[in-house]
Amino acid sequence: MDMNAMRGQRVAIVGGGLAGIAAAEALSRFPFEIHLFEAKRSLGGRAGAYRDSDHPSLIDRCQHVAMGCCTNFLGLCERLDLKSCFRRDTKLHFIDREGRVHPFSGSSWLPAPLHLASAFRRQKYLSRPDQKRIAAALWEMAPPSALKKYHNYKMYDWLKEQFQSEEAISRFWEIVLVSALGAPLSEVSFSASRKVFVDGFLRNRQAYQIYVPRIPLQDVFDVQAAQRLGEKGVQFHRQTTVRQVAYFNSRFNVRVGQGGEGTYENFIAAVPWHQSPKLFSTVLKNLIPKLDNVDEIDSSPISSVHLWLDSPLTKLPHAVLLDRTSQWVFNHGPRQLKDTTGYYYQVVISASQDLAGIKQEELVRKVLAELVSAFHVPQSPYLLDQQVVTEKQAVFSATPDLERLRPSQGTILPGLALAGDWTKTGWPSTMEGAVRSGYLAAEAILRKYGYHQPVMDADLPTSLLSKMLWGLSNNDDSR
Repeated sequence: MDMNAMRGQRVAIVGGGLAGIAAAEALSRFPFEIHLFEAKRSLGGRAGAYRDSDHPSLIDRCQHVAMGCCTNFLGLCERLDLKSCFRRDTKLHFIDREGRVHPFSGSSWLPAPLHLASAFRRQKYLSRPDQKRIAAALWEMAPPSALKKYHNYKMYDWLKEQFQSEEAISRFWEIVLVSALGAPLSEVSFSASRKVFVDGFLRNRQAYQIYVPRIPLQDVFDVQAAQRLGEKGVQFHRQTTVRQVAYFNSRFNVRVGQGGEGTYENFIAAVPWHQSPKLFSTVLKNLIPKLDNVDEIDSSPISSVHLWLDSPLTKLPHAVLLDRTSQWVFNHGPRQLKDTTGYYYQVVISASQDLAGIKQEELVRKVLAELVSAFHVPQSPYLLDQQVVTEKQAVFSATPDLERLRPSQGTILPGLALAGDWTKTGWPSTMEGAVRSGYLAAEAILRKYGYHQPVMDADLPTSLLSKMLWGLSNNDDSR
């Protein structure tokens, strides 16, 4: 590797979401001249926020959380000094239809997968026969050989073949997988589902823990992350739309705005799958044949119901609600609202396509009634304000056909790379998948200059017991 060969070489990154931010962070470790273009006013992409005139603080469009197994997202936060922006929750709270709270936390000393055995048994909303059948299904899915055996299965079909009851499916498998994969179990693949459970629960004792933002995500990524990257020399071009990129004389010609253009030795497209083909000239698009098929990638909506109440509902920081339309509720505490204080709760409903025909007021009434029931509130609080935000293309659906549609980050043309959680990362549509794609795109650029070391962070180590039980390793074919 010749660092001098990189010095002054220009890199254009189009897209200021987590994929673009991660690519910029990785390349900023080397002497490139980095330009990041974002069509919107702020960075962060789908992990962003909006401002309302009645609210002094920003409002996240949807609640994004990371898990302990998201080593690259957490590594990005470490390098950009963002870890204090997130709190780590080591205990989850499941609330059944009667309003009983079932805490879920791992042992501090037992190795994976035994660390969650007692937590699993405490989930009394699952019958003892269902718990035994769930454990047997987890045992069947854990070995790497299960990927080959069941690779064509949709998860619901596989669960029925494993004798899972409808109660077990709705109260255990769905509550985990629909939130993680953003689609009904009748659509998602066995492979993607297995990854959630193996990486999130069976490999490592810390993997299940969640990291929740303490401040609006726009403050995290558009303010603090941008400041750190700016200090590293990254140049930002906000509200600058890239119209097209062409290739001429071994360089990329990037056309922006109303006729402006620039020339770069390297180019990374870090935009959503449905926008990516529009960026490239015909010649470049022919060099990335998988772009012809990205319109076959299915998307799934996520709805976020924001409620500001005149009195608190619970002291719990978050809760997972069972047998209800509401799935996750996050307690953001007291927030300033006009000339008063409101208690702010955000309810997240993944795979929310069934809500399309419901009026917002009706959905808000339903969600608030579910919260009052779940938390045993004696008197329904007064609703000070409400907002419903639905991201129609929030995530891609992790269907069995997805992997054949996902392109790699590197292309046959040195210096040209793709990024985005929809590219081939081995992960579903998550912040971790987006960050990994950015790092893999950076690695593709670096290979042009003879640098072949990974820039990504290592996965959490697999426990010795999980290796012995199922033959899992950090390099098995699930990764």
